[in-house]
Amino acid sequence: MRGLRRLSVGLVAGLCAATAAAEEKQPLRLVQTIALPDVKGRIDHLTADVKGQRLFVAGLENKTVEVIDVRQGKRLQSLPGFGKPQGVYYVPAVKKLFVADGTEGAVKILDGGTLKPITSIPLSAGADLVDYDAKAKQLYVGHGGKDAGKDYGELSLIDVAGDKKALDIRTDAHPGAILVDGGRVFVVIPDNSLVVVLDRKTHRITQKWTVADKARTVSLALDAPHHRLFVGTRNPAKIVVLDTETGKEVAGMPTVETLDGIFFDPATRRIYTSGGGGFVDVHRQIDPDRYEALGHVTTGPVARTSLFVPEWKRLYVAVPRDKDRGAEIRVFEAVP
Repeated sequence: MRGLRRLSVGLVAGLCAATAAAEEKQPLRLVQTIALPDVKGRIDHLTADVKGQRLFVAGLENKTVEVIDVRQGKRLQSLPGFGKPQGVYYVPAVKKLFVADGTEGAVKILDGGTLKPITSIPLSAGADLVDYDAKAKQLYVGHGGKDAGKDYGELSLIDVAGDKKALDIRTDAHPGAILVDGGRVFVVIPDNSLVVVLDRKTHRITQKWTVADKARTVSLALDAPHHRLFVGTRNPAKIVVLDTETGKEVAGMPTVETLDGIFFDPATRRIYTSGGGGFVDVHRQIDPDRYEALGHVTTGPVARTSLFVPEWKRLYVAVPRDKDRGAEIRVFEAVP
């Protein structure tokens, strides 16, 4: 009996050690959980006020924007007055928060200090993803398409200083992710499996790249020095790596289901991909054409959206409310 007990204790200890070793090998470590009390339903995109140490989270089904103090690890405010908040962007140069409202078909602008509404710029239904051109001080907003009863989509440029629309650009269908880089702007068109390239100064479409297998293109990240564009697709769930000079596919990796967020950290050469499957997949860039999987990190049920903030070296994952717990933001740091 004593021998059996020693054997059992040894097996348990060995199992615990193996489990601990497996956890240590994961490329991300959960370091903080921030509660979002009373936030119901799907959570959409996030943006950071780096200097102010704040995070803004679009509570899509809750019809609110949640304001988080990341230093204290707690929610500061829940901002009401939205129909379907989706894309959010904080512009420090003008100290304003911009919120794309999908059902109201507008960009709502809030004062970054008081968080009171300044104005609302009408667009069309389906206002969703955004990105910012810091040189031109213009915000790109995608909208239109089927949500607006149109057979085309639109990109609108918002003058962030003057709080007015500067220009509309027509696209083949509703735009997905938008990424501003140097002299170009990359935009995905999910319905057509496209990546569209615009000239940043003339705002003309210069190229259209079709992603193979009729994959639904939804997200974008960029390694600018090595001319690599990372395109997140849903059908199939994959990261497609394109040469930004030619549009040619140079690599591809399977990834998490219902992909909704993809980020490249040049400091660690890692790609973080979050999706509704409840995981973050981490890949490492060996060289511009070769990549390896580092880990499949558990986040939470239907935790689709995320935000990597390089200044804080943290990945923030939005986890909707479940039957056993409230909504929350789970904060991960990279493990070397």
